[in-house]
Amino acid sequence: MYLASLINKGREACISGTTNPTALPAETVLKMATITGAKAVLWDNEIGSLEVGTKADLVVVTWSMVPLHDSIANIVYCMRTENIESVMCNGQWIMKDHKIMNLNEEEVISSAVKRANDLLARAGINLPKRMNYM
Repeated sequence: MYLASLINKGREACISGTTNPTALPAETVLKMATITGAKAVLWDNEIGSLEVGTKADLVVVTWSMVPLHDSIANIVYCMRTENIESVMCNGQWIMKDHKIMNLNEEEVISSAVKRANDLLARAGINLPKRMNYM
């Protein structure tokens, strides 16, 4: 019932295009992204909270948002990807000090560029050369 209520509130806020932060309070949004999200996929006994027996997922953020009056509101409404310093999933560092730990970023980017170009070629799409770049 609680989850259905959150979904309806979220839907109403999205449809109306409101910028009113009280339509979905920051605490509610954070819970939706953590424990309520875990409950929605029936994993709340494994993920969604930091407690003994659950998997250790952790995000370390850098506070560049000032003034800091309400940390939860800043996380929900103001944080950007640049604020994420480190990420741990199930006790393993995925990203530490802005460096991806479990894959080679250069290889992934190179592969993505090649595959994107191959896709354009197969689709017969020729994009115009608008400017030089490195």
